Amino acid sequence: MVKFIKIYLWQFISLAVSFASVFVVTPFISSNQELFGIYSIVIAAFLFLSYADFGFLGAGMKYAAESYAKKDLNEEISYLGFSGALFMFFGCLFALGILFLAKDPTILISDLQGQYEIGVASKLLYVLAAACPILVIQRIIQIVFAIRLEDYKFQRVLVFTNAIKILSVFVFFSKGKYLLVEYFIFVQCCTMTAVVVGLMMLGKFYKYPLLTFFKSFRFRKEIYIKTKNLAFNSIFLTISWILYYELDSFALAKLLGAKEVAIYAIGLAIITYFRAVFGIIYTPFIAKFNHYVGLKNDKHLQQLFFHVLELYLPITAFSVVIIALTSNHFVLSWVGVEYVESIPIAKVLVGSYVFSFITYPSGVILVAKERVKLLYVSGVIQPLIFWAGIVSTIGLLGLMSFAYFKFIAFLFQAVFYLIALQKVFDVNMAKHLFRILKPFIVPLLVVLASVYLIKPFMPSTMGISNLFLYFAYAAIPFSLGLGVYYFSSIVFRDYTKRVINAF
Repeated sequence: MVKFIKIYLWQFISLAVSFASVFVVTPFISSNQELFGIYSIVIAAFLFLSYADFGFLGAGMKYAAESYAKKDLNEEISYLGFSGALFMFFGCLFALGILFLAKDPTILISDLQGQYEIGVASKLLYVLAAACPILVIQRIIQIVFAIRLEDYKFQRVLVFTNAIKILSVFVFFSKGKYLLVEYFIFVQCCTMTAVVVGLMMLGKFYKYPLLTFFKSFRFRKEIYIKTKNLAFNSIFLTISWILYYELDSFALAKLLGAKEVAIYAIGLAIITYFRAVFGIIYTPFIAKFNHYVGLKNDKHLQQLFFHVLELYLPITAFSVVIIALTSNHFVLSWVGVEYVESIPIAKVLVGSYVFSFITYPSGVILVAKERVKLLYVSGVIQPLIFWAGIVSTIGLLGLMSFAYFKFIAFLFQAVFYLIALQKVFDVNMAKHLFRILKPFIVPLLVVLASVYLIKPFMPSTMGISNLFLYFAYAAIPFSLGLGVYYFSSIVFRDYTKRVINAF
């Protein structure tokens, strides 16, 4: 319990810093819509690197966590070295592709006009290519800490460097300056510093044999044979994930141009933030689920899973409902009236995350239990519905077709996971879902009523003070909902008491 508390403490500190990064930095960068659109595309391209391991890093993490549970350090290093080597290889191939695009950014963004915009896009892509190996090492370091349930130690370093990144915007974008390329270079230098410190921490805290660790970065046939089934499934899921989460910005850039990307990017930034937040919430349980699988303890695995569903339902659902219902105040106080077209897009995109309390832990369970066929089916559902819907309706709905079918695809994915869980655990999911939702109904009504009452008082003009005032108002229904849920949910109440006692 103490490790979980430390993880969450530093993850939520990191969350506060990332909050500032998104909602303080973005108004500076978005002041120029065309360059903000270019920057959004480059950042989207940077996120593609996260998928360059083609599933082997996730598979390696699963088996490394099981090795750690069995106290076999050599086996753990072998899995991580093999996975890291493949990730580095594909990451370098990705960097070569980015270098090709940097020579002619108009391949990526159709409406670039003038040498200045082309030059900015080209320089950003060159910096992105150089940063690829840094992200690879960072991911490996995070995994070593995570499988020990001590990722909070490295998180402290990331918090510090991210805080420096945020403060730097006042240097690069104040007093009429708009030094976008220089800012991006500085950000990557901060990340590289964090990686160096992280490697030093592995040696200090765990006496981790770094030389042996890096020597293990090579292909191993026996590990490939063991991990390939799960990894190949992950490759399929990776392609599915890219099709669903990452290609919309590129499609918009090619079809409609950088300005439309900027309008859509506001809503996309909000749900990207939700994705990061919910990742923080559920990440500690990935290692714990794998520990139980490695020890073949299905009883505790199932018990923990249903506790996680009930425990985090209000935290995810309340935040989504509140932001969705007040998105007009949110967008206007954040980036101003220039992005008023982003409001309906943001409302629908945010609403799609209301199903996260099912989709996040369910996906983790299917991977932990190696239910490959179910994972393949889940990988098809979202991109198929999303892109089929867009192709059918973009002429009629325009940008909104991307938002509407994000929501519909999420809904279908949640329904599929409920059916899949019934097979995995051999339980009546309808009965369990009713039991979990029953204590949630009254708190949800309290949240809806309080949002209706406070909405007229929320600010609607751009400014950092107004943005923080908006979140202060939004915190009221969230806190009221959690307070009522404390009394209606035994699981939530018991967990809260354990956290307080641990402190």
